[in-house]
Amino acid sequence: MPEEKYDFKSTPESMSFAENLIHIGWAMDWHSQSLIGVREPRDWNTDMELKVGHKSKQEMIDKIVETFDKTINFIASFDIERLDQRPDYFGANRTKRQILMLLADHITHHRGQMLVYMRLNGIVPPRYVLYQ
Repeated sequence: MPEEKYDFKSTPESMSFAENLIHIGWAMDWHSQSLIGVREPRDWNTDMELKVGHKSKQEMIDKIVETFDKTINFIASFDIERLDQRPDYFGANRTKRQILMLLADHITHHRGQMLVYMRLNGIVPPRYVLYQ
């Protein structure tokens, strides 16, 4: 998506393209590092690292790449003996295994929204690449 379209919203109440992108990063960070990991959670209201703010397109892309890399490294080193542990997840009875699957589903959900935003702006999204 061209940078000048990063503020595009499909409807007034929707997140913008940029907000969807950064939201993916924030959710990956929170789920992997705080909920399943051991780091204290970021404060969504005050922590600007994973907020759109005045970030350029490139700054947002760099932050998302960094967050994906951290999440991949976290998952690669995760102790599989902990997959059946059940942390407090907004009162829902979920295992860490289910939360990791939810994380993948959440990324797909918002990526799908972003692809629609691109189509609504006459942009052909990148071709789908099979999981490797």
